[in-house]
Amino acid sequence: MSAKARGLGRGLDALLPKVDKGIQQVPVAKVEASPLQPRHRFDEAAIAELADSVRERGVLQPILVRPSHDGYEVVAGERRLRAARLAGLETVPAVVREMSDQEALEVAIVENLQREDLNDVEQARAYKQLLDFGLSQEQVANAVGKSRSAVANTLRLLTLDDEVLKALEDGTITAGHARAILAQPEGDRAWAFQEIVSKGLSVRQAEQLKRPAARDKKGPKASPYRGLEEDLSRFAGTRVRITGGKRGKIELHFHGEDELQRLLDLLGYRA
Repeated sequence: MSAKARGLGRGLDALLPKVDKGIQQVPVAKVEASPLQPRHRFDEAAIAELADSVRERGVLQPILVRPSHDGYEVVAGERRLRAARLAGLETVPAVVREMSDQEALEVAIVENLQREDLNDVEQARAYKQLLDFGLSQEQVANAVGKSRSAVANTLRLLTLDDEVLKALEDGTITAGHARAILAQPEGDRAWAFQEIVSKGLSVRQAEQLKRPAARDKKGPKASPYRGLEEDLSRFAGTRVRITGGKRGKIELHFHGEDELQRLLDLLGYRA
C-alpha cells in the first residue's frame, strides 16, 4: 500500500468493527451490491480481465460483507465480487462483520479512495451521504484523510447544474474546469460551461474566462471594479462584490456555516 493510501483518515483497520467471524466461503448468489456503494461506474473491460485471473487463480483477497436480511451485502470488494460472478464461481472468500450503515459507508469510501476508484462527483456524493448521517465536514475530513477545506471544495461541485456534473463524470471536462465554472458569478456559469465545451478550453483558459459585459445604454453603469470582482471571485470560489469610491467595502457571499468557514480558512483567519 502506498504512503498516500496509508495516510487516508483512520485507515480501514481503524474503521472496521473488531468482531468478525474470520474468512468464510460465502455463496456468490447470496451476496448483493450495497445501495451505499459510492462508486457507480465500473470498467467492464477491467472486470473481464480480473475474471480471467479469478478463473485461473481464484479470488486471492477476501471481500468484506455484512449480514443482510436474506444473505450478505458487500461493503468492500465489489469488483472482485463481479469478477467472481463473471468467472462462474459459486463461492467467494469473505470476511463477515456486523456494521452500521455509517460504518459501511465510511469503509466503502476509504477503500475506493485508496484505490483512486472514485471520480470527483462520486466523491462529492459520498461525502454528502456522510453529512446526511449527521457528521460535520470536519468529521468527514478526519474519516477519509482529507483536509476540511478539500472536503468542502469537493462538496461545492454538487451545486453545479446536472449537465455540468454529467460532463464531469463523463470526462468531457475536468475537476479543474468545474472549479473554474464555480468561480464564475452564478448567472454566468451556464455560459462558461458552454464556452469550455464548445471551444475545448484548457483549465488555465477556463480560469481566465470573462463574460463580455452586455451593452445596454439604458442599464446601470458597469462597476469600475468588475474586472477585480471577477478575479477575486475566481480566487475565493464565491461571488465577490466591491462598492464605493475612495472608501468602500468588499462583500464575500457564502451559503451556510461550512462555506463561511472555508472562506475564513482561505483568508488565514484563526479564532
